[in-house]
Amino acid sequence: MVFQMAPLRGVRPMLAKRSEPLIDSVYARIRDLILTNVLRPGQKLVDRDLAEQLGVSRTPVREALGRLAMMGLVEARSRRGYYVKQYTAEEMTDLYKFRKILEVSAARLAAINADASQMQEFEAILIKSEELAANPSNHAKTVALDLELHELIARASGNESLHQAINALMDKVMCFIWVDWVDSRTADPVTIAAAHNEHKGLIESILARDPDGAAQHLSTHIDNARGGLAGMLKAQEDLRKVVLAGSASK
Repeated sequence: MVFQMAPLRGVRPMLAKRSEPLIDSVYARIRDLILTNVLRPGQKLVDRDLAEQLGVSRTPVREALGRLAMMGLVEARSRRGYYVKQYTAEEMTDLYKFRKILEVSAARLAAINADASQMQEFEAILIKSEELAANPSNHAKTVALDLELHELIARASGNESLHQAINALMDKVMCFIWVDWVDSRTADPVTIAAAHNEHKGLIESILARDPDGAAQHLSTHIDNARGGLAGMLKAQEDLRKVVLAGSASK
């Protein structure tokens, strides 16, 4: 299942207006393939192949890859082309530490500033979360609800700069959320159940206008996610080193 996120505005202001919708569409489609790990970390991105797959010319694909490189989801290697960004355990840890700074601040503010309609949104998400907890196999819907919750917290903070910063950060974090919650090769039912409980405590704290409680629940949630992902990425790095060492010795 592919999750659509709002395309970023103003990334390439010099583009002709008639070309922007196509480039935005190609950008969003390639981004979704990366975020859902259809295009795997470290995989080379060949513009000709992507253009054929998406049914477009190579020009919007190249423009989209340039945008994705600016976002940090793709990396441009000199004379070698574009590759899906392959985060190390250290890079992921730094990213999640930054996420914690932003989102814990937003959770505190949301508990103070959320208006009546936003409180109703939090209540609705809590109800949906309880329903999904009773049916833990529907990981895709769980991820969608997780993203909805984090976006609502950012929006309810009342700080638009913080809201925009968190939305931009979630584009990078989404690939880790997918691996942690949806990918059948890595998703852990115990971890998912713990995350449900963390979300429940977080929402209940916001509804109770308890900024300290909201901050604590979200801090714990991010720390736990970071710890599990760090172990997985470190294991992958060690495996790659063993494979490379074996290849070099032949």
